[in-house]
Amino acid sequence: MRSPYTVLGVSKTARAEDIKSAYRQLAKTWHPDQKRDDPDAGARFSEIAQAYQLLIDPDLRLKFDSGTIDARGRKRTKPVRGFAANPFAAFKQARRTAANAASTGGQAGARDEASFEDMVVHIFGEAAAKQTREEAARATQATGRRTEANAPGLDDDPLAALDALFAKWKARKSPGNQLPATRQQIDISLEAAMAGYDGEIVFGEDRAVAFSAPPGSVDGTEITVPSPDPAAYGDVIVTLRHKAHPRFRSTDADLHGEQAIDLIQAVLGGNFVFESLDGPVRITIPEWSGSDTALRVAGKGLTRADGQRGALHVHLRVMLPEKPDPRLTDLMRSSRKAWFL
Repeated sequence: MRSPYTVLGVSKTARAEDIKSAYRQLAKTWHPDQKRDDPDAGARFSEIAQAYQLLIDPDLRLKFDSGTIDARGRKRTKPVRGFAANPFAAFKQARRTAANAASTGGQAGARDEASFEDMVVHIFGEAAAKQTREEAARATQATGRRTEANAPGLDDDPLAALDALFAKWKARKSPGNQLPATRQQIDISLEAAMAGYDGEIVFGEDRAVAFSAPPGSVDGTEITVPSPDPAAYGDVIVTLRHKAHPRFRSTDADLHGEQAIDLIQAVLGGNFVFESLDGPVRITIPEWSGSDTALRVAGKGLTRADGQRGALHVHLRVMLPEKPDPRLTDLMRSSRKAWFL
């Protein structure tokens, strides 16, 4: 997995505010609802969320910077064969020795090939290095001499050789060889959907992977949580569902609520203060508003994938007084008599 700094596009000295800003921008861009036609959007979004979780936590960020954990938050194992944590140290050495190979003779060439092989072992494992040696041996037997293509790190540009190895590695790790993804549903409150949701999925018995849903996640949002070990577990596709709320219901990014008004407000108009999910808002009642009236307040719903917020729809319910009002009764009676005259 890439460095979380690279994923979010921030420097290693970035402040928490810069990290949050970068995350919000990328989350809006790569939200699966925003890129429905991009099959990689879910994985990219999950990678962004995981990078944010690691960098926004001071303790995890310190552990990553010190090399104690990797980009997935897992404890690092010690580098094999005594090499430094930076695999490209061997790569740089390979390039320096390759430049001097012609003038220093076969001994330098041997050291260079060994250095490159060590780098391959460190990055791709012993199996990849063994495959490289076997291919070189077969080519030498067939031609009687070492070919340029089988002298990585000496005759070829080591970067090109590394690209070839990586292409083979990707072919072996293609989606066709991965375990199928499973699905999980998580119910969240509308408050969590409004503010953003942080959760985790447990793979196996104790392999927990954190994920985040951006602020404004609509009902049915799907997030792909990458497997910490593709050979043992498939990815998990998380579907977020909104819990029933005592005051609101959601439709995509819009929210719907109700407000009781009395008959005088319904006929003459007025205003009231409505408590939305993110604070109070004053709403005006037009004259002659019946129980089928819905008052729309823009920008008070959930946040869409494009960063724009949905609307709040307040449905009016005309209510009679709890106790009979003689004046209202007399008014209605007199009005009914007038209609029949």
